Amino acid sequence: MSQARKTFRTIPQTTLRRLRNTPTYFFIVWRWSFWLYALAWIWTSSPELVSLNAVPLKLIVERLLLGITLAQTLLATLYTPVFQMFLPRLPWLDRLPLQKRPKSRSLQRPRGMIWNRRRPRPLASDEEADILTPLARTQNPYWDILVLGLDVLICGLVVYYSAPFWTPPFGVGSPFYRYGLSTVLVAAFTYRNRGGLAAALGYDLFMVLGAFFPPFLLHTHYVLVARDLISSLLDAPVVAILAAYMGILLGSYTRSKRREQDNARRRRALMSVGETLVQGASDRHTLLQRSAEQIRKGGHFGRLVVALLASGVDGANGDKQSRTEIASRVEVGVVEAAAPDRSEKLLEQVVQAGEKLSTFETLNIGADGNDYRIARLYLPFFKDGQVYMILGAESIRQMPFDKRQEEFLTIAGAQLVVALENMRLTEQTAELATAAERGRIAREIHDGIAQLIYMLSLNTETCVALAHRIEEASEEDAELISPLTQRLEKLVTISKQALWETRNYMFTLKPLISGTATLTQMLTNQVHEFEAISGLPVQLAVEGSEEKPGEDHHKAHKTAQVGTAVFRITQEALTNAYKHAGATVVQVHLRYKQGSVEVEVCDNGKGLEKLPHGYDLASNGKQRRIYSGHGLSSMRERAEELGGTLEVEEAAGGGVSVRACIPA
Repeated sequence: MSQARKTFRTIPQTTLRRLRNTPTYFFIVWRWSFWLYALAWIWTSSPELVSLNAVPLKLIVERLLLGITLAQTLLATLYTPVFQMFLPRLPWLDRLPLQKRPKSRSLQRPRGMIWNRRRPRPLASDEEADILTPLARTQNPYWDILVLGLDVLICGLVVYYSAPFWTPPFGVGSPFYRYGLSTVLVAAFTYRNRGGLAAALGYDLFMVLGAFFPPFLLHTHYVLVARDLISSLLDAPVVAILAAYMGILLGSYTRSKRREQDNARRRRALMSVGETLVQGASDRHTLLQRSAEQIRKGGHFGRLVVALLASGVDGANGDKQSRTEIASRVEVGVVEAAAPDRSEKLLEQVVQAGEKLSTFETLNIGADGNDYRIARLYLPFFKDGQVYMILGAESIRQMPFDKRQEEFLTIAGAQLVVALENMRLTEQTAELATAAERGRIAREIHDGIAQLIYMLSLNTETCVALAHRIEEASEEDAELISPLTQRLEKLVTISKQALWETRNYMFTLKPLISGTATLTQMLTNQVHEFEAISGLPVQLAVEGSEEKPGEDHHKAHKTAQVGTAVFRITQEALTNAYKHAGATVVQVHLRYKQGSVEVEVCDNGKGLEKLPHGYDLASNGKQRRIYSGHGLSSMRERAEELGGTLEVEEAAGGGVSVRACIPA
């Protein structure tokens, strides 16, 4: 469907809403109807207008008054928001050359067209439109009062100068009397009772002048009838009161309709936000992105900012200081280019103050009388006494955000906080369940297969020792026992390697850096166990001191991640030194630096040359190796995941140095 067809199909519904909520059409119909009524009255009551035999003065005055009222009616019709009322969405209205187009499309408002100077801007397309005043209102209230006063003046003078030719001459006898009452309607619909009664008093003043002081050169003698005068003076105030009352009722109806529509939109928006939160997402960022878009649409905001904060306590020498920083931030929607982006500064202010922040600033789009501004509202949400999340809404509006927008953001933000907390608890529960299962498997390995392999290793070593005794006791049996001794020695090596692999799997499954255990303690235990199994001496050197995270949960989580990575990299490097290097001494250096942790594992083995093992496990006549690689890629991945580096170098005198540096 073309854009033009879509536009014209939306005109009837929008037009009906505007006609239902504005008295403008009634004012126009009244004025045109009674101008035609005055024309018919004069035409039928003054045959001189046709025969041209009339008294020249009366003929001139009546024709002049008809021309003045016709011009006034035409100007008043053009000064009403007629095009906006009947054709509210025609795209060509925004492309007329009379208007100056602002940079932003959403701020396009015609300047040259009088009827569009006060164009209402509902929040939504289905929202009840503002009540349009009979005459278009500008940004200058004095100009509006001048226009309305001039309208009263013209209508009063027309009645005043037309009165002497009719009976009674001071009001109801004038053909323009009912025409002039339209000016009372205009003032009453615009300024309610005060404006309507002021216009009515001004209009009645001309009738009083006509009754007691007839116009110059048109003086006629007549008998003053009090009944006619009083009835004429009462019509205008009664009309003003009724019109003002109708305007008040229409305004109350429109406000009630808007509240109902706003409540319905809020319910739909909150349901959409709730559905988005219930459906959830794979990660926090995706959840924030989806829910932020739903909140922005539901509140009809131009842009929505969601910021999650990480807070904690840094402790040093017993001095604790709270710290809060923005951990993640999501923005959806855009605001016009004329509005400066101050979201970062406003977020910092809310973080420091811990209170909501509401601003309403002028747009930098030139002095064109534009009354739209940038409204901002930033609300903090707390958890455990700390700012946990901030919701910031921004829109181009004529009024600042009110309680409705604040309540909507409060409800939606509370739902989002609950969803994020549920996601955190779910992840924590999954981590705890995974850790518990890994611990259970590690215990099963330790109590089962690890014990069996350990017993196998001890029995094999006992057999090797017994074989050596037999060789030493009898030279004749030495030749027969020697092949068996060699096989048993290889079996001892294989059993120790199997035991080490089993211990590696067990430590991989077992949770690390938990409770009060530190990285130094974990590496010390690891080195002692490695020495006991492999028989290789290991020298552990620790430089610097390990910083405790204290009560800062974010820092504690980061420390645990770094400690786990260092532990696994050291474990893999010791395994490579034991299985492949043929080293006799291994050195482990643990260095705590400012902002990072470094571990270096050095051996005096064969270097990086890949050689097959001395033992042979044949399979279909082919040589096979039990270990397929040195795990360098795994170590590098662990370091790079946390923003660190891994370097593997071969020493000049032989051996390999594996050094990993990870930011703390």
